[in-house]
Amino acid sequence: MKHFAITAGMAVLSLWLPQEVRAARQATLPEFIPANPYSEFYVDEAASQTDAITIDFCAEWNPEFPWNGHRCCRQPKSKKKMHWRERRRGGTVCYAERFKANFCEEMTADQRGYSDQVASGEIPDILSFLDVEMTRSRGQAYCTVNNGFLAFGRRLIPTDENRIKLRFPGRCVEFGTDPMIGMLEWLGRRVNSGYSAPEVKGVHLLVGDISSPKGGCLAGRNGLRGHASHTSGQDVDLGFISAYENKESPNSYVKHFDGKPNWWFMKQVFRNPYACVKVVFLDRTHIRKLAKAARGDEDWQKFGRFIRHSKGHHNHFHIRIGDGPGPAGCQVDAHPELETEDSVPMEVELPDDVDANRLPAGKILKTS
Repeated sequence: MKHFAITAGMAVLSLWLPQEVRAARQATLPEFIPANPYSEFYVDEAASQTDAITIDFCAEWNPEFPWNGHRCCRQPKSKKKMHWRERRRGGTVCYAERFKANFCEEMTADQRGYSDQVASGEIPDILSFLDVEMTRSRGQAYCTVNNGFLAFGRRLIPTDENRIKLRFPGRCVEFGTDPMIGMLEWLGRRVNSGYSAPEVKGVHLLVGDISSPKGGCLAGRNGLRGHASHTSGQDVDLGFISAYENKESPNSYVKHFDGKPNWWFMKQVFRNPYACVKVVFLDRTHIRKLAKAARGDEDWQKFGRFIRHSKGHHNHFHIRIGDGPGPAGCQVDAHPELETEDSVPMEVELPDDVDANRLPAGKILKTS
């Protein structure tokens, strides 16, 4: 109690500081927090000049900038400050301007040009192109994965070579950082080469939501956040690997989980050369199946602790990455238990039977 009284007294006294002193202190506060190293625990460590951003930069790239008080980073809302309807419905809502069926109108000219270059063959090999792009010293993911935005987002483009299928190809939520897109492109090619026999040509990699072209909140049904994260291009949802002879993989999430092919896939995820993996969220029932399939495999000791239970992930993987390549956890003394995925009810996402291609941009999602 005494400590609380002293702290409160100091806070009150600070209000009586001269205006010049208060202004100087305010000027020393960081304008943004890089999305590194953890989603919920951040320490601003003197960002380099290449990572420095301005208000103009935020206004250009943060799609929520006009409605969040012209702040670079949206302020997370505590449960105490939530409206009772938000608490009852399971989470916070996006700004009304984010209640969109698709986000395609947010694409920049450069993003559209990249898509055209890949389609025309002007960029013949996506991975070779990304190898060069990742050498450029520029930030892409800003603030936090739960309340952030994405600058210079890269689009994931399905091809015959990567055998990727998008869950919602018309919603424009397949944008991520260069490491994210490099990882997914590489994983898709691993699936293509690992299942090259004619009888398993129907196996593909199903990719759900990553982020919108500039990141920000992704609205789901009833105006609630479709995801607690997926705002900075560093989170992706992937369907389970369904490997059956002479049968196409499903185009929607399914609860059926086969431990053997999915453990093979998880090892590819952690070994990819483009992005370190901080954590994989998955239902505990499926984690037990992975552990059984990995029995006797020394890789389980290296990767198993980074696959963590999270409610609502019974029909897909949720993978969170860091800023570039690296070991599992993205650092030597990684603590995956610090990574959290605030529970958002699965039903707030758009259901699989919605044809996003037939929903016009800017249309408000109606309640069900």
